[in-house]
Amino acid sequence: MMRPAAAPNDQYFAQYQWHLQATPGGINAPAAWETSQGEGVIVAVIDTGILPAHPDFEAGALLEGYDFITDTFVSRRPTAERVPGALDYGDWNDDANECTVSGSSWHGTHVSGTVAEATNNSIGMAGVAPKATILPIRALGRCGGYTSDIADAIIWASGGTVAGMPANPNPAQVINMSLGGGGACSTSGATQLAINGAVSRGTTVVVAAGNSNANAANYSPASCANVVNVGANRINGGRASYSNYGASVDISAPGGGGGVDGNPNGYVWQAMSLSDTGPTDGALSYGGMAGTSMAAPHVAGVVALVQSALVANDQAPLTPAAMEQLLKDTARAFPVSIPTSTPIGAGIVDPVAALAAALGDDTDPGQPGEPGGPQATPLTNKVALVGQSGGDKLYSFIAEAGKTLTIMTYGGTGDVSVHVKAGAEPTAAANDGFSTRAGNTETVRITAPVAGTYYIKLSGTYSGVTVTARQ
Repeated sequence: MMRPAAAPNDQYFAQYQWHLQATPGGINAPAAWETSQGEGVIVAVIDTGILPAHPDFEAGALLEGYDFITDTFVSRRPTAERVPGALDYGDWNDDANECTVSGSSWHGTHVSGTVAEATNNSIGMAGVAPKATILPIRALGRCGGYTSDIADAIIWASGGTVAGMPANPNPAQVINMSLGGGGACSTSGATQLAINGAVSRGTTVVVAAGNSNANAANYSPASCANVVNVGANRINGGRASYSNYGASVDISAPGGGGGVDGNPNGYVWQAMSLSDTGPTDGALSYGGMAGTSMAAPHVAGVVALVQSALVANDQAPLTPAAMEQLLKDTARAFPVSIPTSTPIGAGIVDPVAALAAALGDDTDPGQPGEPGGPQATPLTNKVALVGQSGGDKLYSFIAEAGKTLTIMTYGGTGDVSVHVKAGAEPTAAANDGFSTRAGNTETVRITAPVAGTYYIKLSGTYSGVTVTARQ
């Protein structure tokens, strides 16, 4: 039974959460929820902890987690031992000699909300993967957190062994780290070794690029290997002015542009508290923040959507490397120009396209046809052509040799079929690949294309379909 991809009934979704909507810089999450909501996937959020009493997390959505902070000044707990539970005691500071004077951020709750805040429950706001489960891990507190605690948290979250710690009964398929500091990631350092271990256990590690308007290569864990490094875009799809950039940034997601885009459009909105100090000193509420910290959990949530959908479809979950490639291959082209001097990845994370590609049929490439030149609408790499309706329609794409070519259709109504051929108009009998699944979600992959023009034919009775070619 099919249903329309309607907006959820959450109280503040329409007014505040541009980042989850089909805005130029948003990710159009409601269209993805018809396929997956992240059920069965555990996302570890290594951050300031959690406010477990917040009403906008579904019952059972938060695991107990653990507090990894071993410094009583940082943790505000009376002892240095690591303890079960990940209650955020507040990260406020009133001593300028220690670090910046500030009120509590409730950063971990806000980040967790982006991943899996309850959706369509008539209150508050929504999350990217509302049926995913959060494993909260507290590694940041007053003035920040030690890399030693963070590294151990990575190991434990992914199911590894940490001396003196009980085994984690709920290893995470995804880790989100909206945190960082100056200095390039050392290949032999504790953080990189912990990440390597997590990835070897099948956990995808998502990190924030950083907020210094600088090259992410000079920050950690943004510059670590084997991570999905996330930059921040504004509501218009352009780079947020604070976002770190560079070759190490893999993909972008909504982080908010701040004051330049006004309120609420300059911020990412999720659950938090109104208290400036401890967890019981203010009302549980909602708030807007801007940063790559806000961008990263959008990507972590999309990872949860994809892995959940694969398992539900009796397919194996993707390895971390394959997931990173999928996210980049299916990223939506930036709607505004990104200067070549400040790149923030392959494009804006696109959950609908990622799900379509992950669940689509793989087809083996055949032999290319003879060169020909039928009239066709040209497709641009990674640029979605929306609102296609048919009958038979023909498109063309100029491919490079040897780099996998992926053709996808999705959205709209009806039933579309896709046939692809190099150098000539494809038919049902003569093609290099095709997909004829019921509905409009079709994927054709040519794994070893030749250089030249490929022709893509859509047929059937369909309306409002999006078609993309990616290489």
